[in-house]
Order: sequence, then structure tokens, then C-alpha cells
Amino acid sequence: MRLNQSTDRMRAVRVRTPGQPPVVESVATPRPGPDEVLVRVRACGICGSDLHVLDGDVAVPRLPLTLGHEAAGEVAEVGAGVERFVEGDRVLINPIIGCDACDACADGSWHRCDDHVVLGVGVDGAQADYVVVPGRNLVPVPPSLDFAQAAVLADAVAGPFRALRRSGLRAGGSVAIFGLGGLGLHAVIIARQLYGARVVGVDIDPVARERALAFGASAVFDGLDPRVATRIRAEHGPVDASLEFVGAVPVVEQALRSLRRGGTAVVMGVGPGRLELAQRLEPFVVQEWSLVGSYGYGRDDLVALVDHVQRGDLTIEGTVSATLPLADAAEGYDLLASRRGSPTRVVLLSDPDLHTPEPVDPDEES
Repeated sequence: MRLNQSTDRMRAVRVRTPGQPPVVESVATPRPGPDEVLVRVRACGICGSDLHVLDGDVAVPRLPLTLGHEAAGEVAEVGAGVERFVEGDRVLINPIIGCDACDACADGSWHRCDDHVVLGVGVDGAQADYVVVPGRNLVPVPPSLDFAQAAVLADAVAGPFRALRRSGLRAGGSVAIFGLGGLGLHAVIIARQLYGARVVGVDIDPVARERALAFGASAVFDGLDPRVATRIRAEHGPVDASLEFVGAVPVVEQALRSLRRGGTAVVMGVGPGRLELAQRLEPFVVQEWSLVGSYGYGRDDLVALVDHVQRGDLTIEGTVSATLPLADAAEGYDLLASRRGSPTRVVLLSDPDLHTPEPVDPDEES
């Protein structure tokens, strides 16, 4: 299938100058090569890491760059060699693209590939009307899941899902979740619904704490309390696992100290601090604590998540704070950056069938 002439150009949300708001521009619509798929993007979330790219805190190979990595949509065109998907299939996108030649890529663990790139960081992203990705990076989406929820599933849910898997949490166990933003709130939901766990949440934002209670946390604590781990242990007992989504070394220490003997702390938050813990070595060894990192997710994580949603084991309704049209991307970024209303996830919606391509971007002409 070949797109018609009216779709030779598309809209894309781009960063041109670090520290400046994103701009929506008209750019050439990409075409799929061998083993690639052109996806008509229906929804793409705005993630905290998108803000870091926009601010210039994350190095990118070139500017301008199309933002966005948390996306879902429909197959618009398939390249040679793609057999699993046809035009019109509903899909979500794994935004972590591996080399497809190493051992990690062989089992779909592209997040462990030494040469992987991420949509919206290493290559043009999915906050656009269309995006091209390898066919292997697509996961079918059931009609019961709307595109905004599917987009969130592709990253904001998949990340904490994998972190919980790495924690070794068992059904009916206990977990402390440090940082109750988009990732942490979904961790609360997953821990409650899939593990039946007792969940303790920690955050400095009272709105985030109240929201976590509404989504199933049994207790919440103020992250500004320097003795929060001591309070957790005293009031609720040491936990089987803890998850850190803040990316701050002092919070990692609190996550460790909240554990029972033999417990595991999983760190998914990324920050500038060096991992130099003040924790004494003796209790770390005697308690047999484990400290592990968790980055991204693999194909099996996404497939398992979609399966849980399709079976009704997991419901993520209510975690998208706002949806905006693609044309209002700057407003969406400002909403997330300003934290107005303490948003969990902001999702951009695109309907390329109804828009008129904007004037040609001169930088795209060659």
C-alpha cells in the first residue's frame, strides 16, 4: 500500500533550540524500508524524559528532532519482508530500537542492546502524524483498549511492570514505592491488581499521595521526612520490595532501609547523583539486601501487559490526566513542566485524516 499524495507531508512536534518550547512543523512523511512499518500515530504521551530532551539535559545527535516515544496507532504501510502486520492493524510501539544482531536483540531485549536507540532521543520520535519503526517493535492492541491508554501502556506502564518483575515480589507481598508520578502511580496499580500486594507510597507532593491512595495504596508518607524508611518499618513493617522512581541517591537509601531481610530495592529513576551510599556495609550484608537497576522493557513485557489488559486482569483507566490535539503540543509540554494540577500523563492525539498539511519547513527541502 502506498500513501496518496496528500500525505506526503505531515505534522511533527520538534525541538529546535534547547530550552525553548516545542514547535509543530510540516515535514516530509517518512517511508518504510525493508522490515519496517509506517504507523499512523493516533496517540503519543509526553514523558518526563521528553522534557529533559527539550531542556537540553539529554544529548541528542542532531537538531531539529521530532519528540516522543510513548505511542500507539494503526499500521499505514508495510515494507518488504513484513508479514505479521497489515494495513489497519492497531498497534503500540516499543520505542527502544536495537541493532537486531546481538544476543540481547535475539530474544527481544532491545533495552539491553549496547547499540540501541530510543525514538525521540536518538532518532525522530512519534509525536507526529506518522512514524517509521521496525516491524519487530510493534505489539498488537485489542479494540477494547483506546489509543491514549495504549500509548501510556507502551512506556509509563511497561517500565514499572518490568521493575516489579525484577523485584521478585510475590502475590500478597508488600512493596514501598518511592515517587508517585506517572511511573510510580502505575506501579501502585500494577502491584495492587496483578500481585494483590500491600502498597506503601512515598512522595513529596500531597496531591500525588492522595491520588495513590485512590488507586489502591494502603498508606502514604511524605518524602520530605528524612526518617521515612524508619516510619514505614515501624508502622507497617519492613517490605518485601521497594521501587525508586525519583532518581535521587538519598531516596535510594530510604528504599533500601525500608526492606525486610532478603528484600530487593529496584532503581528505575535516573538523576545526576553518583551512587555513593551512606548506608553502612554491615547491615547491607547481614540483611542480604539486593539493589538492582531496571531500564526500559522488552518485547515480552509489552506482550504480557497487553494480555493482562485484554483478560481484564489489569485496568489503567483514569491515569491519563489530559489529552490535547497534536497542534497544542506546546500547551501539553507546559502543563507537564509546570506541574499544574499535578498531572500524571499528558497525551497528544493526532488525526491525520482531518488535518491540512502546514507550510513546507524550509529545513526539510533539499
